[in-house]
Amino acid sequence: MREFNPVQPTKSLGKYLLFCGLALVISNSYATEHNAESLQGPTFSDHAYVKPMKQDWINQTIIYDEKNQDADLVLSLGQQTYPALHKIVEEMANKRGINVKIEQGSCGKTSKKIKRKAVDVGAYCCPPMKGDRLPGLEFHTIGIAAIAFVTHPSNPLNDISSAEAQNIFRGEYVQWSEVSSAKKLNFIENKIQPVVRLHCKKRPGHWRHLLKNEDLMSPRLYEVGIIPDMIKQVADNELAIGIETMFMLDVHKEHGTLKALTIDGHHPTQEKYVLNGEYPIYRTYNLTTWQGEGKNNELASEFVQELKAHIEAHGERYGFIAPSKLKAAGWKFNGDELIAEPDNMPVISEHNHP
Repeated sequence: MREFNPVQPTKSLGKYLLFCGLALVISNSYATEHNAESLQGPTFSDHAYVKPMKQDWINQTIIYDEKNQDADLVLSLGQQTYPALHKIVEEMANKRGINVKIEQGSCGKTSKKIKRKAVDVGAYCCPPMKGDRLPGLEFHTIGIAAIAFVTHPSNPLNDISSAEAQNIFRGEYVQWSEVSSAKKLNFIENKIQPVVRLHCKKRPGHWRHLLKNEDLMSPRLYEVGIIPDMIKQVADNELAIGIETMFMLDVHKEHGTLKALTIDGHHPTQEKYVLNGEYPIYRTYNLTTWQGEGKNNELASEFVQELKAHIEAHGERYGFIAPSKLKAAGWKFNGDELIAEPDNMPVISEHNHP
């Protein structure tokens, strides 16, 4: 019998150990990528799904709220779309000599008004969830916009990887000095304060590109309800980091000046990186109309198509990437609605580094 020498392993044992080592590396690599991917929420919902509704609801016509009884058309715009579109809508109404009412709110408020059939056009700052897909309702994507990671201007950090951003908001990094990109900047041992507006928790996209639900967010998260509060909180705290579109930072600049970080070396204003998936997080903007013949439906469709044409021509004013650019880059549409990213779109992983 050959004597076993623990100091000089046999060739077969060496091969076995080498195989185990390679298997472990591959397994860890897969687990890291799989775990990182699983942290992200859905990007879009099933566009073919239609929520079942009772026939009485399906037969119901649009009935405005009492305050809007004298309107020719009613639109519900949100925190993102009202600043961008309300003046254009007013100009369109004046040109036609009609009375158009514009209500302000949020995706949630818009959804409730649509379910009551109280508005002709509704606006969302994200893709619809399954419950939004009502019989007879059509979605028209008017663009997407990168979401910036923003800090106090005094923060010496200018760039982080998408994986670092994810870990910051997960609470994996508690102090700025723990962030790899920050180590060479001589950060003092101060705690990171993430600030987020956790809107549309069940709708795909937006902050859920980063983390799929609020349970994954840092226990130290400071949650706000409106965009100005996010800006103010970060502007008042040198240790804070938040997320919002560049256009909203400009709209609410009276609440504070913030610095937008580059992610994986790419700035949120560089649309080519958003288009090809090298920028990890964005909003999707949709307007709705009702199917069927009728004066209001036709008028609503006219308004939506004019708004789409306006974004095609002037989308850069709002940081919007227009549908034509998305289509040219391989993003997938069903009719007017954006329903999927291009094939092989990257996900946030530990391999995303500047």
